[in-house]
Order: sequence, then structure tokens, then C-alpha cells
Amino acid sequence: MAALTSSRPRARRHPVPGPSPFPAHVLDVPARPEAEMTQHTDELPAAEDGTRKPGDGPEPVSGRFITLYVLSYLGLYVAVMTPLLVSLAMRLETIDPQGKTSSLGLVVGLGTLVGVASGLAFGVLSDNTTSRLGRRKPWILAGMPVLLAGAALTGAGTSVSVLLAGFVVSQLGLSAIMTALLAMLPDQVPEQQRGKVSGLLGFTAQIAGVAGFQLATPLRESGVLLFLVPAVIACVALLPVVLFLPDRPVRRPAGDRQSLAGLLRGLAFNPVRQPDLGWAWAGRFLIQLSLMFLSTYQLYFLTDHLDYELEKVTGLLALTGGVGLLMTSVGAVASGILSDRLRRRKPFIYAAATAFAAGFAVIASATSFAQVFVGSQIILLGAGVFGAVDIALITDVIPNRETEGAKYMSVFGIAAALPQSVAPLIAPFVLAVGGGENYPLLFLSAAGVAVIGGLTVRPIRGVR
Repeated sequence: MAALTSSRPRARRHPVPGPSPFPAHVLDVPARPEAEMTQHTDELPAAEDGTRKPGDGPEPVSGRFITLYVLSYLGLYVAVMTPLLVSLAMRLETIDPQGKTSSLGLVVGLGTLVGVASGLAFGVLSDNTTSRLGRRKPWILAGMPVLLAGAALTGAGTSVSVLLAGFVVSQLGLSAIMTALLAMLPDQVPEQQRGKVSGLLGFTAQIAGVAGFQLATPLRESGVLLFLVPAVIACVALLPVVLFLPDRPVRRPAGDRQSLAGLLRGLAFNPVRQPDLGWAWAGRFLIQLSLMFLSTYQLYFLTDHLDYELEKVTGLLALTGGVGLLMTSVGAVASGILSDRLRRRKPFIYAAATAFAAGFAVIASATSFAQVFVGSQIILLGAGVFGAVDIALITDVIPNRETEGAKYMSVFGIAAALPQSVAPLIAPFVLAVGGGENYPLLFLSAAGVAVIGGLTVRPIRGVR
């Protein structure tokens, strides 16, 4: 009998009710080795009333959970990406044609700042929520009407000030929803599945961006619908999460609630005492900063440095994004699955940083769009790899993730959002070197930043 058994754990397939849009192998759930299962013997069991105590570890999730969770994330990103990529620019073209560039910077910059700051607060508040609905669902539900109201106000605005007010309101709603939704990953998904789920999440933003362009074209004449339809899509996609996915309430001892001052203190972490978090934060910030140099200045590089007409550039960038969606998807899904199977994160971060450096080097030396296209695809392949494994790596190093998961996810959200403001401040100084429009130096600098960002994971001890 012993010869017929294997010491290697076999994969367990959880039944998926109804059809699933993902391949079957993505939904396979590997059984935890016996040694790994014994690591959690000190965890407290769920209470008899179904509530959950801090410290309870997540059980493997089904394909149904993965499908609904990823689709909700995709729908939410339609509401996030459509205004940033196209809707605000279209609306400001009508409201403020002379000052549209500076007005767009004001609206996006202030909205991003509000989103980052409120995300921190929502993260701590969500971690300390003891509602019967759970910790995350109340904030998803609360964010929906705020998002819809802000989107309607933004679309109805006939001045920059009203547009700004509406966009800030919508960012508050999005921040509450996004913080709670992302915190469900460490709450509900065990370590051996996080790479797969993160891989699927890794390319939702690009799909949403393509969808945003498709939505904006027929809705351009209606300012309200231009902003409201993406918000409605997000809310519809989120309803299955609220209705069908688990979010067991956390039971806290009497008197364990934090004061407001305690909640505010809980927003910070000490990178000296928690070096893994500090290095992971720095790595995400630097990689995102290098990407922002590309996304912010690629259009100007083609028009000012390579002398392409603006009308032609928009079509070329659409082609780049469409093919890039495939590259990012391949990188995200493949790296997520392999990362889980090999139980390694760092090699994939190194590979992503190498792809970034190679792609930026190709673009820096480009004399035609063909070279820019090739370099961009290499970078987008690396972005897919990084996006998938980075989320899994961060989830792995978060301490007390059952009780403080949302807070730390919010803190890491800053590392992704801050480069949107930092890159435009740094780039003009780099471009001015040598007389101005030094785009090759800008992209070579981005390559160096990406390499440093990849190397920041080396000192992290909590993952391999």
C-alpha cells in the first residue's frame, strides 16, 4: 500500500457552480502540506454565532469566489480608469478649452490626493468595524451612493470648480470601496491561492481602460452619462460580492475598540521595526514611478521627439495598448500561477525589473514608432509579472493581516498613487538636461529607477 501512495499533496478541485470565465487550471486549489497546516494550530476557531476572531486563518476559496471577486474588481476599475483616461479630458475640452491642461492636472492631482488620504482612514475604520455584515461589506455599500452622486455631479458640472467637487466626491466613494474590496484578499484568500488571484487582478486595469475608451465614444455628447455609466457598471459588478461572498463579522472583546486618536496612530508603520514592509513599499513606489514616466510622456515623446502628428499618435497608442493588454495578461496570469507553484516571489520581481530596464533602453534609443512599440510591449509584459506577484508579496509580508489587512493595503496604495504626482515634478528637470527635450535620458533614468525598485525586495526576509 505504501508504494501506491505519494507524499506529494494532491490538488483539490472545488466545484464551481455554473460556468466560469477562467480556465479550469486557474481555479485548482492545491492542498496544504501537513507541515504547513500545523503552523496554524494556535488560531482561534470561529465562534458559535458564526463571527470570526482576529487570528482565524482563511480557508481555500472556490472558483465561484475567484470569479465574482475578479469581476467585481474589473467593474470597479471601469469607474476608476474611464475618467482618468478619457472622460475628464473630454469634459474639460468643452468647459475650459483654453486652460484644459492645467485644469486637468488640478482635478486629477487633488482627486488623487483625496483618494490616498481617505483610503488610509477607510482602511483603519474597516479593520475596526464589527458590523453584523462584516468588516468590508458595510464600506462597499456606503461607497456606492457616494460614487454615483459624485459621478453625476462631475458630469453635470459646467465649470471647473463643480467638476472638481464632483470628482473629489466620487474619489471618496471609490476609496471606500477599493480599500474594503482589496482587503478581502488577505481576509479570505489563503497564501497558496493569492498568486493566482493576484494574477487575475493584475490585468483588470488594462481591460477596464480599453472598456473606458469604448464607453466614452458613444457617450461623449452626454456629460452626465459619460461619468455615470461607468459608476453604474462598477456598482452592478460589486453587488454579487455583497450578496454572495463571505465576510464574517469579527468579534472583539468589550472595550477593545480604538479611540479616534488610536485610529489615526494606526495609519502609520515604522519601516525600521518592520523592514519587510518598508522594502516592499519602496519597491512598489519605484516601479510605479518608472511606469509613470512612460505613461505620462510617451505621447509627447512621439510628437516632439519623433515628429509624429497628434492625430496619428492617438491611433498608434491605441494599438500599443491593445496588444499590451495581451502581453500584460500573459505576464500576470503565468507569473501568478508559477509563483504559487514554486512558492517564490522574488525571482519574478527581478524578472519584471529586468524587462522594464530592457524596454526603457529600447525606447530611449528609438528612432521610429516600431522601436517604441517593441519597447512598450517588453515593459507591459514586465508590468503584468510585477502587478501579479507584487500584490501577493505584499499580502505575504503584512503582519496581523486578519486584523490590520485593510490598513496596510491602504498604506501600500500610497506607493502606487504617489508617483502620479511625483513623476511630473521630476521629469522636467531631467528633460532640461542638455538643452531640453532629453527624452532618451528620461527613459534611461526610468530604467535605472526600475532596476533599483526590483532590487529592493532582496532584503525582505518574509518571502523567498
